Amino acid sequence: MRKERLLILLGILIALIFFYVGLNKWLESRPESAPPPVVVRPTPPQPAQPISPPQEEKAKEEPKAEEKKQTPPPELQKQKEDLIAQKIQEEKTKEVQKTQEGKNLTAQKQEARKEVAKQEKQAEKPKGEVRDYVIQIGAFSSKENADRALEKAKSMGYRAEIVSEDKFYKVRVRVKTDDPKKVLAKLRSAFGGAIIKQ
Repeated sequence: MRKERLLILLGILIALIFFYVGLNKWLESRPESAPPPVVVRPTPPQPAQPISPPQEEKAKEEPKAEEKKQTPPPELQKQKEDLIAQKIQEEKTKEVQKTQEGKNLTAQKQEARKEVAKQEKQAEKPKGEVRDYVIQIGAFSSKENADRALEKAKSMGYRAEIVSEDKFYKVRVRVKTDDPKKVLAKLRSAFGGAIIKQ
């Protein structure tokens, strides 16, 4: 679950980065509205004076001022940044909504699976269905021990028989029941062991 969350967050981060880069390129490719023209009134020529060092610095600063005028106004830049921030916020909101929907769907799927599993269990073992079971209560190397176990099983009310198999005398009982676990528990307490053969 933790890995899935990390993968989702990583995917969102990558999507946001691609979105930001694409939006930035799109905004750069759009023709920008040119700022209003700056009208400069000519000043009458002044007599030539020797330029002193402070005036030289002023002369250097004047071209910088003209460069500043050519850059877009801060309001336009701020609008651009606000637009980008708004788009990113909308994307984040959409991603969060998708994540929430995914969690809700996951929870619904899990509940549906639990319900299906419950129905399958009920279908596998309907209440009150009686079946025939063959339960082996012992495998003995001597015939006398097998006969004793057979007599004990018959005295408990079971239909029992001895089957000679693999050099052993195996005592098996036939039972009709709807709850084989209960019968197995009873036979194990009486004989020390019991397994279902069929």
